[in-house]
Amino acid sequence: MKIRRLGADDAAAFSALRREVTRENPVPMGLTFEEELSRTLDGFRAQLSSPLPNAVFGSFVEGELAGTAAVSRAGQFPSSHHKMVMWGVFTSPRYRRRGLSRQVVETALQHAFDNGVHRVNLQVYVPNEPAITLYTVMGFVEYGIESEAVCLDGKYHDGVHMTLVKSRHNRPLHPTSVGVS
Repeated sequence: MKIRRLGADDAAAFSALRREVTRENPVPMGLTFEEELSRTLDGFRAQLSSPLPNAVFGSFVEGELAGTAAVSRAGQFPSSHHKMVMWGVFTSPRYRRRGLSRQVVETALQHAFDNGVHRVNLQVYVPNEPAITLYTVMGFVEYGIESEAVCLDGKYHDGVHMTLVKSRHNRPLHPTSVGVS
């Protein structure tokens, strides 16, 4: 496995992975498969080209994009630059239960904290016990629930808000030791 920052050239692989994950279960993605199909490659190219410290990381297995995790600034003004939002954490169903998510999330967290961030926030649409468990084990704590955060095919799903403060983050192995280039 190799982890690296994704760029505009990865848009097609990023889109294909998102579609695979959403087709299997749209709840963690927070949108329907039809909504995912409406997203354009140009939109993904732009998203993957966001300026640093925003970053999307991908884990590759035998050259195939198998999982991702991203962090973005919470706002454009310096008053909110102490925090980032983690998003886009998903793994191909074919590569789950191998530790890929944990490693790519650790890489994204390390990137955020190395860029002076004090806190990383995220939201998990539920039910999604594997994600809640992963984040809890990594030190995230719940700080609220958004009722009816998304409505997919007429069914409402809550969003669990979680946060990790830098001082609670156990620094992982140096990124190069898990294959980050």
